[in-house]
Amino acid sequence: MQTVFDWNDLKFFLALSRLKRMTAAGRALGIDQTTVARRIRALEKSVSAQLFIRDEAGYALTPAGERLLPIAMEVERSSTRVHEQIVGEAGRLAGTVRIGAPDGLGTYVVTPLLARFQRDNPDVDVALVVRSRQFQMSHQEVHLSLDLTLPTSGRLLARRMTDYHLHFFAAPDYLRRYGRPERLRDLRHHRLVGYIPEMLFSDELRYLEELGITAPVGFASTSMIAQREAVREGAGLAILPRFMALDDPDLEPVLVEDYVLTRTVWLLSHQSTEDLARVRAVSEYLQQVARKERHRFLIP
Repeated sequence: MQTVFDWNDLKFFLALSRLKRMTAAGRALGIDQTTVARRIRALEKSVSAQLFIRDEAGYALTPAGERLLPIAMEVERSSTRVHEQIVGEAGRLAGTVRIGAPDGLGTYVVTPLLARFQRDNPDVDVALVVRSRQFQMSHQEVHLSLDLTLPTSGRLLARRMTDYHLHFFAAPDYLRRYGRPERLRDLRHHRLVGYIPEMLFSDELRYLEELGITAPVGFASTSMIAQREAVREGAGLAILPRFMALDDPDLEPVLVEDYVLTRTVWLLSHQSTEDLARVRAVSEYLQQVARKERHRFLIP
């Protein structure tokens, strides 16, 4: 006897495909992981195919799961359009928008902007995913992603959000103890804070290499926020974005006259979610505010 297909099981399928773990999918859906597992088994039985396999990262899609994914996402999009065009016909934005960003941009730029957006749009739920890696836009892991590089493939749309400057910072106490470098070559006598080279998720983060600095990094982290805190505690000098360091009294600009780097933040979205009103509204808001507040990102 064939099991009846329940399209409602697709939301469990999508949650697990994006979050990779039963516990995380359950939390996102407000249920326990046992229910997620049961609904996934029911879906697999109804379509007569295994949709997931276990790997080191959690649950990965099988070839059958990959074929089901775009269909499930289209069902999700259609459901969202019903909500936006029928339930939300009074003109209020509603629903969840997932935004992905590296930790520095996510914490110091996106978080305050999204909080301000939400004050004016209280029916929009914000889910900020802070990770130092590329996001799977085709799987709708996030609706919008802040990235330092332009995409080279996929049905992605890229909009320039802002340029920003980076330069060296150090703690005032560190400079009192070890002196202020006046030239780049003086850094040979200083301790450096930076990224772990073999764990960089973007070549745009190779700041020291771009400046020709070969001195070893004494304190390394995959997190820019961790680097900032290390500098504040006197671990050494680091190249940091102005937006997360300039207004901090425990950080002092160094070598700004000669060594300033520029990076671009690209706001990426997938063509399949471009017509969602809430996603479009968040994207436009981030771009507009970034243009108005250029002084936060760039040296005048």
